[in-house]
Amino acid sequence: MDNTTLEKMAVTAFEKLATSRTALFGATEGAIEAKAELETAKYQALVGGVIDGKNAEIREAQLRTHLEANYAKLDTAERTERAGRHQYDQASIEVDTLKTLLRIAELT
Repeated sequence: MDNTTLEKMAVTAFEKLATSRTALFGATEGAIEAKAELETAKYQALVGGVIDGKNAEIREAQLRTHLEANYAKLDTAERTERAGRHQYDQASIEVDTLKTLLRIAELT
């Protein structure tokens, strides 16, 4: 591989890494926010008397039913975070591969 090709690969790989890291940060923040909203909604439902179950299992079932949209939002946010983490890991592998190729090029 010539130096021009390696240089282009390096620029692309590090741009992907930076972009995926930024996306992962945003996805993580979204998951944290969705979880906080769910916890707030749970508290408000419990304190507001919407949930009146006699035991923890019944209360949890009532919360799941009453806060279905909040649970769905959290699930989506967590899935987005996992996908972002996967993309970041893939970009990291690409950078590591490039570093190995650069080392090999230095030896020859």
